[in-house]
Amino acid sequence: MKHSFVLLLIAALMFGGCSKEQTPEELAGQAAKTYYDRLLADDYEGFLRGKVTSDSLPGDYRSQLLTSYKQYKQTLDEMHGGVASVTISNTRNDSIMQMMQAFLLLHFKDSTKEEIIVPMVLEGAEWKMR
Repeated sequence: MKHSFVLLLIAALMFGGCSKEQTPEELAGQAAKTYYDRLLADDYEGFLRGKVTSDSLPGDYRSQLLTSYKQYKQTLDEMHGGVASVTISNTRNDSIMQMMQAFLLLHFKDSTKEEIIVPMVLEGAEWKMR
């Protein structure tokens, strides 16, 4: 009995540890979705941290960006009853522009959808919105 439990545990560890590594396209798409999820949750600072060079923005400009994000979110809330969720439609590597293009679907509460394109660039080890 102990022997079968040990074999079962070893098998579970072997198969559980063999997860597929994500592609750069998948990572960029997931990062874009995460940033838009933050926007929908009224986490404007979190959304801003998803922008390239957001840590070096002057205070006034940072404040203006946060205000514009809040206004954009209010507009989204007014359209079609608001956004229910965000999903990744596709992500493409744009080698000429040296960035990824994340295609996100905004699913509105009235069951309509809108696709947006979010340009993503690698900043250090993180995918950020351009």
